[in-house]
Amino acid sequence: MTSVLRIAFFGSGEFALPVVRRLASLGNDASLVQAEMVGLYTRPPRRAGRGKKIRPTPVAALAADLRLQVEAPESANSPETLAALASLELDFILVADYGEFLGKRFRELPRIGAFNLHGSLLPKHRGAAPVAYALLAGEQTTGVTLFRIERTLDSGPIVGKCALEIGPEETAGELETRLSEIAADLFMDTLPSVAAGTHEETPQDPAGVTLAPKLTKEEARMDWTQSAEKLTRATRAYNPWPGAYSFLARGSKAPERTTFLRLRPITDHGGQPGVVVRADKSGLIVACGNGAVEILEVQRAGKAPLPAVEFLRGSRLVVGDRFVTNPEATEPGAS
Repeated sequence: MTSVLRIAFFGSGEFALPVVRRLASLGNDASLVQAEMVGLYTRPPRRAGRGKKIRPTPVAALAADLRLQVEAPESANSPETLAALASLELDFILVADYGEFLGKRFRELPRIGAFNLHGSLLPKHRGAAPVAYALLAGEQTTGVTLFRIERTLDSGPIVGKCALEIGPEETAGELETRLSEIAADLFMDTLPSVAAGTHEETPQDPAGVTLAPKLTKEEARMDWTQSAEKLTRATRAYNPWPGAYSFLARGSKAPERTTFLRLRPITDHGGQPGVVVRADKSGLIVACGNGAVEILEVQRAGKAPLPAVEFLRGSRLVVGDRFVTNPEATEPGAS
């Protein structure tokens, strides 16, 4: 009688969703290795959004839709959680977009080991925001990596990789969605060799390590003295979160926070950084340190995203108005 590989999955964010769907369907395809998901874990619900309502993680929400039992312990490393995991007699733990450091006792629980799906081609972009940092760096290719979890962040030996070309105007949210699908494919393609014990694990090259730490709202402020290319990359990298933002400063009015969702770099305009050099039916253009950017999609504070043309109708923006990095900076030349 063939033994069934017993898998537990730990995930929280959107990146983990395709993997959950694939794990939930294990056993429905006779061509797949004999395996089943015997445990599904996510982070506890947190307060989020403008109303600070308690919201389940995307994985918890999907589990509810699929009628899957899901656990949400305060910590995966707690004695209670570790005891529960030990009782499952696990062969394999898979982690994707979970959001907690996983200790030695956790990693040593499953017979084969604990592995992670990461949204970059390791050793590049170790950390919480690999997709955003790939866009900030202007890279044309990224991918996903399956690796064994070790003590140091995202440093374990690599089991498999899959590369993906980045679209020229792709945002972090759009790219992460595509990466999540190939991450699920990578895991399913690798599962038979892992189950058979024939997979290989390749150490990461320390010389190629770059870091991708957690994003903050502060770093998403737009510095208009930067080049059009850098500002465009930042806008893509910070979409959907935290959103590249600036402040519209006009006379005695209070500076209005504005989030930029899509830009296009252009070279046939220039001027004082942050100053509007066109605001009409043909487009909204703002000068920056080198060249200018055409604003394609924008969002006013507390409002829905709008194409630039519709934004102009409501904002009454005119040539000479300025966007500034700091709300206190309203004088020409300030940033």
